[in-house]
Amino acid sequence: MIRLQHLPKPTELTDEVEQELTARYKKDDTSVWKKPYIIKALLKMSTNKCCYCECNITTESNYLEVEHFHPKSLYPDKVVVWENLLPSCKRCNGTKGDHDTQKEAIVHPVRDNPKSHLTLKAYRLYPKTDLGQMTINVVNLNDRTRLVKKRFKIGVELCDELENLLELITEYDNGTSTSTRRRNRIVETLRNLMKEGTRQSDFSATAATVILHEKSYSQIKQLLNNNNLWNNELNDLEKEVEFCALDVEDNE
Repeated sequence: MIRLQHLPKPTELTDEVEQELTARYKKDDTSVWKKPYIIKALLKMSTNKCCYCECNITTESNYLEVEHFHPKSLYPDKVVVWENLLPSCKRCNGTKGDHDTQKEAIVHPVRDNPKSHLTLKAYRLYPKTDLGQMTINVVNLNDRTRLVKKRFKIGVELCDELENLLELITEYDNGTSTSTRRRNRIVETLRNLMKEGTRQSDFSATAATVILHEKSYSQIKQLLNNNNLWNNELNDLEKEVEFCALDVEDNE
């Protein structure tokens, strides 16, 4: 879970349209939130990901559902209020259901910074705060089959790739293989790995956390700096990774 970019409401969703759609919903339960301009804006807000679990919501099995942070069943006047709408996958939206977020708050992915409330350990989320604990419980963010196993797979693959990259840069550093091709391969490989921990990627919080807390990453960065291979693009990517990364739960 990462913090989402706040976007202004779609220009089509004027106050007049909002009132009209709200009245229609109250009258006959019409799904007035399923407007193409609303869906398009929500997908842009989250870069095509669920605001809670970060799975891709443009695939057939995880299609987008418009999530009403304060449930429309309890707060019908907020049915198309832009600040109440979020992009969610079917699983997270269904799991959260009609939980009353006015009475028992959870992390709001736009207003709140998830990293202030959640940490990661052994590919499970742990709370820093009561708000974090409520969020984990209400949205079931530690679903073993759907989420924890996926995070584990991402983490194992990233660790293996970082170890392989460390071997390449070590050979370059000690003079065993210093060709231009090897140099370019090292930089390109790290660039691609770091992109997995940026906002555009699925499960970016997991990937970013693994990257920054893996010892091999700091060793790779040091060797790149020693050989003048660390550049501005990698520096900018690292800032993006830091934005998405969670703290790691203390082992004690």
